[in-house]
Amino acid sequence: MRDLIKTIYLVRHGATGYNDQDLFQGVLDNSLSERGKKESEMLAQRLKDETIDIIFHSPLVRARQTAEIIDRYHQAKFYQIDGFIEMDMGDWEGLNFFKVVKEQPEIYQQLVSDPGARIPGGESFDQVFNRVKPGVDKVIASKEKSILISAHAMVNRAILGHLLGLEPLKARKFRMDNCAFSRLLVYKTLGGENIVVDIWNSIDHLRN
Repeated sequence: MRDLIKTIYLVRHGATGYNDQDLFQGVLDNSLSERGKKESEMLAQRLKDETIDIIFHSPLVRARQTAEIIDRYHQAKFYQIDGFIEMDMGDWEGLNFFKVVKEQPEIYQQLVSDPGARIPGGESFDQVFNRVKPGVDKVIASKEKSILISAHAMVNRAILGHLLGLEPLKARKFRMDNCAFSRLLVYKTLGGENIVVDIWNSIDHLRN
């Protein structure tokens, strides 16, 4: 026996001006750029015929804007989860990604290989992983059967990790592009609930 009991759409926000320039933004509350708005519109078109009952979102405006554009076709309930805020990039916020990798290669490599390593003045992925857990529990406990989460790259990796029972280091290895969406299916089986990844990091809607 295998019954589908919940569908979860995991979305990363559309691009901001910082994304357009390859800048770290973390908890900076940037709005969508014109490109990000167009990306969100294309994603909204991709999802318009899907059922979405409730949207859980980060407190940052770029995630909320993306969710609102998608919701034009759904009129879903909105629920903000503060723990879904993006990873605090500390001293790196506003700096160019490629410049940081070139000038601070040892710190960057440590961050990639050790989820407990902290960005100078910011967070570690372990900290992000731990703080998203209560929000993930709310998502799973929700009575709604079709759920969309609008958040961020690092946060979405942590959410995936909790849903699939992955260790933080493994969860970090999943790509998450701007305005990509993923779909996870929650089944009720004889052995309990089972969560599978049906689609991951789909950006086909952005290529058309």
